[in-house]
Amino acid sequence: MARQFADTATDGTVFTTNNLLDINAAQNLGILIPNITIDSVQMTYAGGLAQWRIINSQNQVVGRKGWASQLRYVCPMESKIEPYKILPTDILQVFCKAVNATAGDTEVMAWLTTTGGVESFQVTTAADSTLTAMTNSITGQSLGDWAFGKTLNRIQVQCEDGAFLSEVALIDQTGSKVWTTGGNTRLPTAGGKSTMMNLDIPCGISIGKGWAIQVSTITA
Repeated sequence: MARQFADTATDGTVFTTNNLLDINAAQNLGILIPNITIDSVQMTYAGGLAQWRIINSQNQVVGRKGWASQLRYVCPMESKIEPYKILPTDILQVFCKAVNATAGDTEVMAWLTTTGGVESFQVTTAADSTLTAMTNSITGQSLGDWAFGKTLNRIQVQCEDGAFLSEVALIDQTGSKVWTTGGNTRLPTAGGKSTMMNLDIPCGISIGKGWAIQVSTITA
């Protein structure tokens, strides 16, 4: 079984009003196919970058989350998800951004997975080759405020089309780097390995109070 959903999403709006509806019945995911198990979500955007999530509209629990890819650049294997049974109260939402209009600035998003759950982080106007802090997309909190005392288990990052992710760093309360890694670009840009992510890495780092996650990029 397959169903198509669409939304004329507002750039920069964090999920809440960007609900994707079935293109025929104009219904939410849970109303249209309740109790059906899915194992793939293929989502595309015209330009920029985007995250998606399946969330329970009653208790706000995120059942599944992932990335969109640029239109006409979909990898069916990357679009696979852990099988998930749709609840009647589930809705499918997107958080998208356009390519930053300022030369030398890049839009960046991340999914951060901790022992306390998974959350969207973002940064706007990350100047080229400058480490810039990401904040929780919904609450505006830093990494240390949101995940203090938790263990950071995975970092996934998506930069706007064509941009290169030079570095991701965890910074402690003294301003010192405690962990760092390089990244990549995304397909279809030459050198990319993924249509969705500039970085996907497991970790296992205990987060302290006052810590931050920062990114350095080079725009297209």
